[in-house]
Amino acid sequence: MNIAIIGAGNGGQTMAAHLTMEGHLVSLYDINKKLVSDLNELGGIQCEGVINGFVPIEATTNIQQALEGAEVIMCTTNANAHERVAKSIAPFIQDNQIVLIFPGYWGALEFSQVLEQYENNKRIFIAETESLIYTCRYMRPGYVNVRSIKQQLEFATYPSEDVYEVKKRLESVYPQLTPQKSILNTTLNNVNPIFHTPITLMNAGRIESEGDFYFYPEGATPSVVNVIEKVDQERLMLGKAIGVELASALELLHRFYNVNEKTLYDGINKNKAYQRGKAPTTLKYRYIYEDIPYGLVPMSELGKALDVETPCIDLLIDLAEVAVNEELRSKGINMEKLGLGNVTRGEIVEYLNY
Repeated sequence: MNIAIIGAGNGGQTMAAHLTMEGHLVSLYDINKKLVSDLNELGGIQCEGVINGFVPIEATTNIQQALEGAEVIMCTTNANAHERVAKSIAPFIQDNQIVLIFPGYWGALEFSQVLEQYENNKRIFIAETESLIYTCRYMRPGYVNVRSIKQQLEFATYPSEDVYEVKKRLESVYPQLTPQKSILNTTLNNVNPIFHTPITLMNAGRIESEGDFYFYPEGATPSVVNVIEKVDQERLMLGKAIGVELASALELLHRFYNVNEKTLYDGINKNKAYQRGKAPTTLKYRYIYEDIPYGLVPMSELGKALDVETPCIDLLIDLAEVAVNEELRSKGINMEKLGLGNVTRGEIVEYLNY
């Protein structure tokens, strides 16, 4: 297929290399001119890990050029860029194109709203996944370490009835994509906020001190995992209140990585894909600025709308705001932004499910 990838970060570089290896025609776009220049100077991307080899890739900062002829537009940017990406592609998007967001963070709904604002009347398929399909990190431009490719990954579309058409058309790209009835499944099954935020905040002193450490095997201690489990329970209660069957964090580890441990602590710490990932060296990182405004805050907001208490989620949001000395609740997704500011509980369920 002809595929445009928006965002040349960890996921974008890995995806571009992997899909090119698989025989697809790939265009890689990023707004960062220096990054694009570095990639083009190198001439491609060198992969190590479960994907190995050098893959010639040409990157661009020209969005129109990147989208030309694309059957699928893969968005791998951080969630705080979703609205900007949607606005940038709106003038150039064509009938019958698929937009797939890795991972969702409510992205399918955001993209749909932006395209509607632009009075785009083309037939577009908008989808999102519950997670990035790769566990990966780029060490420097053009050099990526790929620790795993998820074996099964759920996705949904907005509106929901498009999901089987998207599944059929992407079968040759990612056969492990599994259709779900609602973007609530994909958004609420995104465990990044559930894992990243407690580990980051409870290891803040270590993160800001000198020296590296491994984020999961050293950061996810028993007491930290206790907090993760509490946040996960609140997430599952939100799903129950809105009529969506969600997987627990441990079940997601089973599905993503074939981890067969009986406890979440063992599931995290014995997951081979998590063994070599270094922790960030600052709190000014996406584990705070993406996973809270676009992950935990919408869960807190949804809890208030559905009369579901989320005390641990709220505690982590408040602690993060104090730690970084910034307002985080207003920077991401809230019920007003989702178009759900003045609707009933029943209307929320119907709107988000269908």
